[in-house]
Amino acid sequence: MDRRALKFPFTLDSAPDWMCPTCGKAPLRIRKDSFVKEERSFSRDHSHEAWEPEWIEYVYSCMLVCSNDQCKEVVASTGTGSVDWDVEEDENGIPQQVYDDHFRPKFFQPHLRIFQVPEGCPESVSKPLEDSFALFFSAPHAASNNVRIAIEALLTELKIRRFVSSNGKRRFISLHQRIALLPSKYAHLKDLILAIKWLGNAGSHDGGTEVSLDDVMDSYELTEHILQEVYAPKLEKLHKLAKKVNKKKGPAK
Repeated sequence: MDRRALKFPFTLDSAPDWMCPTCGKAPLRIRKDSFVKEERSFSRDHSHEAWEPEWIEYVYSCMLVCSNDQCKEVVASTGTGSVDWDVEEDENGIPQQVYDDHFRPKFFQPHLRIFQVPEGCPESVSKPLEDSFALFFSAPHAASNNVRIAIEALLTELKIRRFVSSNGKRRFISLHQRIALLPSKYAHLKDLILAIKWLGNAGSHDGGTEVSLDDVMDSYELTEHILQEVYAPKLEKLHKLAKKVNKKKGPAK
């Protein structure tokens, strides 16, 4: 996961390597002839005596194309923009202030896949993660909440009960309590799942806590590791490989 590519603004001449959501093998490239930017209505009046270029605000839209010749997927993007400055030296080595347009994506269609969900992961878990990816740039709090939903679904897939019965009535068990019910096989994941719960709480409740892109990416990194452990454990694969080698007393092939 390239955090810089996901959270920092880009320029038309220096766009990040957003990975293709279809093939997952190559970065997307902006088709420059499709790039359109327009100043917002309140930004168009430059007559104020104190006006500075930094007051400009844009909206943009463009098409991106996968750089993998065997894929060539097309992705639409839209977002916002502004003007910022930097200091560069001219041909005489004299520093000068240079302005440039910077843009932040808000939507991709089809949406980017921030990390690869293992193939064996059930849809009840993968679907809320896909929803989270779609909301990541525009609504981090909602993206964070969808990760929590995915973790709730994961516990259900792992046969952790959702409710208890008392006096003929069913009472739902809290996520915190369900995490504590994980069997010893997954005990090493409890702290990771609990951390996702707290991050998800910030996205679910209006408690004055603003959820940042970094917060959501924290939950993605934790979730990616958990899903790898559950549905694509490397240790298990290594044990299978060792078993084949030991059986043949040589190369497994």
